[in-house]
Parts: sequence; C-alpha cells; structure tokens
Amino acid sequence: MFQVKDAVIPVGSWILVTGTNGYIASHVADELLQLGYNVRGSVRNLEKSHWIQDLFNQRYGDNRFELVLVEDATRKGAFEESVKGVSAVAHVATILGSPGSPVEFISSVVDMNCNVLETAAKETSVKRFVYTSSSESAVYTSVDQPGESPVTSRSWNELAITRAQGVSSPSRGFDVYAASKTRGEQTIWTWIREHKPGFVANTVLPSLCFGGSIDPQNQGHPSSSGWPVAIFQNHIDPIMPILNSIVPRGTYCVDVQDVAALHVAGLLHPNVESERIFAFGAPFHWADIVTGFSKLFPERDFPTNMTGLGEQEKVLNIESAERSAGLLKEMGWSGWTLLEDTLKANIADLV
Repeated sequence: MFQVKDAVIPVGSWILVTGTNGYIASHVADELLQLGYNVRGSVRNLEKSHWIQDLFNQRYGDNRFELVLVEDATRKGAFEESVKGVSAVAHVATILGSPGSPVEFISSVVDMNCNVLETAAKETSVKRFVYTSSSESAVYTSVDQPGESPVTSRSWNELAITRAQGVSSPSRGFDVYAASKTRGEQTIWTWIREHKPGFVANTVLPSLCFGGSIDPQNQGHPSSSGWPVAIFQNHIDPIMPILNSIVPRGTYCVDVQDVAALHVAGLLHPNVESERIFAFGAPFHWADIVTGFSKLFPERDFPTNMTGLGEQEKVLNIESAERSAGLLKEMGWSGWTLLEDTLKANIADLV
C-alpha cells in the first residue's frame, strides 16, 4: 500500500495542475490537496474560475491553492510563471473546439504540450510530469468502431489520424479529438526521449469519464458527466446527436475519481516511472446506464430507447489493465469503482 511518506514529492510541495477548473483536473487538484500538497492551477479566465479558489479555500484553508492565468497555452513561454518553484506538473488541460483545419487543431495541441514540457524542463525543482491523454490515443473503444486488440503500451490510434484528415463525416469532430490526443501523447514521449529532462514522465489514458462534480453549483455537470444526467432526467433529445455520432451504443467508461487517483500515482508513486497508465475502467452500453438508474431509483421513469440492451460488450484485451487496477488498490481504492456507484455520485446533487 502506497503511503504519502514514501512519495517521491515531499508533502507540502507545490504541484501545478493545468486547466484546473476542468472536470478531471479539479478532481486531481482535490486529491492532491487532501494528501497535504499545495496546488497551483492554471486557467484561461480568472474571473470565471474564482469559484474553485473559493471552494478550496473553504475546504483546505488559505494559501494552499492558487490560480494563475494562462490565456493562450500555445504561446511560447505561456507557463513560465506557472511552473516557478513547483515540484511536479499534472498537464491535464487540452484545447477544445476545432480552430481552423484538423491539421491546425492537432498542431495547436502539440504546440501546447511542447510549451509545458520545455518550461517544466527549465525549472530544476520539477521531478515528476503527468500528461492526461485518452483511451482513444491507443484505440477506438466504441463498440461501433474498429479497435485492435490487444491494447499495449505500443498501441497508437493511427486510424484516427487518417480519418481526421479524410472526408468529412458526422464523427469527424471526434476523430480530430482522438487524433489530437494520439499526436499529443506521442509528442510527450518523443520529447522526453530526445531531451532527457530532469523529471520522470507518465501518461494517463482515461476512457469516457462519469462521476460527480467537485462543485455542482458552480461547475455543473461538466464534460461527459452531463450525459448520465440527461438520461437520469429523461431529457435525452439534446444529447442524442452527439451520442449517435461518436458512441451510438456504448464504449468504455471510468469513474473520474479513479482517473484522478491514477494521476496522483503517476505524480507521487516511487515505482511508477515512464508508464502509460490505462484508465479504461469497464465496457458498457447506454442501456446499462438506464438499468443502473432503474435499480437505484425504481420509482422514476427513464428513457426506453437507449441502445445496447442484451448486447455483448466490446471487451478489449488491455495488456496493463491489472497494473492500473493494482495501482488503484495501492492508492487506497478497492479497484475500479462500480458503474452503479459512479452513477450515484454523478447525480447526487439532483436527489
């Protein structure tokens, strides 16, 4: 069992979490603060993100968390102030939307990652670096997509890169996202290999994240956590176009707190070095979400047209799945959080 006294970063050190107002990043910051670390969080807008400063001040006291402004993460030197004096970096932020062509969008993600790496390497205090990649950087996980198995540390989603530059389709936006994560993570490992910085790097590859928000009143139900909420409220029409275009029937999902714990392992655990940590969780169909909610709330009505009921899940042979589950246990978890528990947390503020 991992104990914080054995961490490679001393308790009380400062750790940078980029995009800290986001869904995953806010949980990473919260986990680190709970363990006794101080967190500096980069955001693009201080005014809109002040809620997280207030939240962490209330939970952990003053002077444990601070916000820093990084308006353009692709600009050279954008993170110079952010990394000063920190002992580790959790680079969770990504670029959303699709500015310009797919090539331009993917290049902007690569530029951002290089900026963070270059700046971190100049700061001699930095000893660990963790990058938030995606399951889609290794393989398409949707049951409707071709996904090669087994999935190993050498697996890359080159198909996404090809599709992102191909003929436009309803799934084009997701293909571009997957390609950006593929090229983004490849850039991390290539840069590390070529520059040999003074820090150890790891990457975390989460699948579709569900679970609670750290502050539903101010953060809402961000990113993919909004989809179980729509199903719970039986208000699925607004989400069906995007679900039908990227995950019509099902894929893999993981609890956001499991993902945060694996980031913390990558930052602190002495035996986690130069690893791609596969945070795929477990496969599911959308009908499984309805079934889970029906068990928890039998008195409520839920959508009857969600796909996948009785279908066989797409189970990938993930080479290091046991390694990731083992890391969760070492970090104090019992293993992957069960879907029913994740769903309960996802809508806890609504019941």
